[in-house]
Amino acid sequence: MNPILFDFPSLGSIQSALDQPVFPGKLVIWLLFMLSIVSWVMILSKALQLWKIRKADRDFGIRLRQANTTLELFEAGWRDEFSLQFLIYLAGARETAFQLLGSRNPVREMHRKIQEAGKLSDQQGSFLEGAFNAGLRQATMKLRSGVAGLRFVVAFASLLGIIGCVWTLMSGFDAQQSDQPLGPVVGTALGFLAIALLVVTPAILARLAFSIHLEKRTYELEKFRDDIARLFERKFALIEVAAVASRDADHVDPEPRDEDREPENQVEFPPSEAPDGKKKRYHSVRDRLLRPPGEPRGGDEFSSLNPIARQTRAAESPS
Repeated sequence: MNPILFDFPSLGSIQSALDQPVFPGKLVIWLLFMLSIVSWVMILSKALQLWKIRKADRDFGIRLRQANTTLELFEAGWRDEFSLQFLIYLAGARETAFQLLGSRNPVREMHRKIQEAGKLSDQQGSFLEGAFNAGLRQATMKLRSGVAGLRFVVAFASLLGIIGCVWTLMSGFDAQQSDQPLGPVVGTALGFLAIALLVVTPAILARLAFSIHLEKRTYELEKFRDDIARLFERKFALIEVAAVASRDADHVDPEPRDEDREPENQVEFPPSEAPDGKKKRYHSVRDRLLRPPGEPRGGDEFSSLNPIARQTRAAESPS
C-alpha cells in the first residue's frame, strides 16, 4: 500500500476499498471507473453540441433575415443539421409547399408557382400550425437528447457504491473476531461510497447546469415558433377582409351609439403622411418579427400601429 495515502483518513479508506478481492471489490471499482469515463464523455459532448446549436441558430437567423422571400432558404435547399430553429422553419415551409403545390420538396420556379397558387384556407392554416408544433417537438427532443443518460450514470454509480459498502460490511462482520476493531471494516465500506460520490458529483452538477440552459433555450424556441408561425400566416394565410366588410355593410345601425361616434376633434391624415409631416414608415413583418435581440426598436413603431396613440398625437398637435 502507498503510505502517503494514509496521511489522509478518507484516502486511506479509498485505498482499502481498492485492495478488496476481485469480487465484488475490484469489480465494483472497475464499473465505477467506466461510469466515470462515460459520464465525462457525455458531459463534454453535450456541452459541445449546445455550443454548436447556439452558433448554428445564430447563423440561421442572420441568413433568414437576409432572405428576399419567406421560402427562399427552403427553395434553395439550405441545410444545417445543428440549427434547431431551422427544424421549426423547415417543418412549416414543407407543409406550406405541400398545401399550395402538393409537394413537400422544393420545385422549380417555386416562388412564381406559390404566388399563382393563392392563399391557405382556414383548414390549411390549422395544418400549418400543427406542422410548426411538430417541428418544435422535434427540436426540443434534439435539444434534450443526451441529458437523460446522466441520470442513468448517477443512479447506477450510487447503486454500485451502496452494493460495495453493504457487501464489505457484511463480509467484515461475518469474519470479525471479538478482539479485532471494527474501524478498518467500516472505513473500507465507506471507501466505496466515497468513490461513488466522486463519480456522481460531476454528473449531478452538469445535469443541473444543462437543465437551466435547456429551459432557457426551450423558451427561445417556443418564441421563435410563435414568430415564424405568425410570419407564415401573414404571408400565406387567407385573411377574410372582404367578408368582414360585406357583413358590416349589411348591418347598419339607424342611430349610432354614443360610444361608436367619432370624436369631434379627431383629425384625419392622408394615409401616406404622419402628424409631423413626415412620410409614414411601414415596417416589414420579417424585420419586425425576426429582429435580432440586441437591436433597439424605433420609438414610433408602435405609435404608428396603435390607433389610440395616433389619435392622441393628432389631438395634441397644433392646428
